Amino acid sequence: MEVAGAILDRLYPDWAQQNIPELGADEPEQEVRDAVRRLIVRLDYQNELIERLGGTDTEPQISARSLHPLVWKAATAQWSTGHRHEAVLAAAKAVNSLLQKKTRRRDCSEGELIKQAFSHNPPEQGKPRLRYDRISNEQTAKSMRIGVMDFGAGCFGAIRNPIGHLPNDEVELDEQSALERLCALSLLARWIEEADLLTA
Repeated sequence: MEVAGAILDRLYPDWAQQNIPELGADEPEQEVRDAVRRLIVRLDYQNELIERLGGTDTEPQISARSLHPLVWKAATAQWSTGHRHEAVLAAAKAVNSLLQKKTRRRDCSEGELIKQAFSHNPPEQGKPRLRYDRISNEQTAKSMRIGVMDFGAGCFGAIRNPIGHLPNDEVELDEQSALERLCALSLLARWIEEADLLTA
């Protein structure tokens, strides 16, 4: 059953919602069997559908597994149980931990820390800075620093804070909204990793 469930998750993501067993049925097994039957029919008719609908979908798609490993690892457990806003919250906390580890700071976090880390001020004792010194063009390096600072503050302010502070029923996310937030956090994590640490 575990193998069948994993295959269904990959090829038929909505299978659990669309295959509710009848009352009195052996629920887990019946649900999986019904979903497998539907998936087989879908696969049998897939080529015919592609021909009739004019070819395959050529739009790019994002796989959750291609997100920054830290972000997806933090989100996976909650995502797999359908708790998408908790998954996004866990990912945001993981990015904050990455930032704290990179800057070797525990005295502040999230929006305040990212503003300090990417501040234009030179590094101070106990307050290192993050820069993009490997970018040869000074103006571009400056733009990158400011952009990541603002983007990071936006991620913590508009993604992490509402999920962390509002009641669950006010922040429940559909799959697309949650995935978009994970993508933003993934990008932020990559930019933090790529930054150079400057110490006093």
